[in-house]
Amino acid sequence: MTDLEKLKELIDEANYPYFDDEELRGLIDKGFDLYVIARELCLIKAGIEEMKLGDVVIPSPRNHFLMLAKKYRQNQGRVVVRADE
Repeated sequence: MTDLEKLKELIDEANYPYFDDEELRGLIDKGFDLYVIARELCLIKAGIEEMKLGDVVIPSPRNHFLMLAKKYRQNQGRVVVRADE
């Protein structure tokens, strides 16, 4: 599995397409950890508003992406780490 495929899986791009491949490749090429990128992208996707198409209302995926972003947070133990060490 390539980094692009893994990142797409982490941010649930199959169910909620939002970013194009070039944007994602550009972020991967910057050399950041995939989970750091995925967290930031999930926070962006959490801002998607609900959509109304006639009588059909598509709810906002906010809670889904906030849950994913929380899952990818680096400091899961909530331990404060000194910056000067």
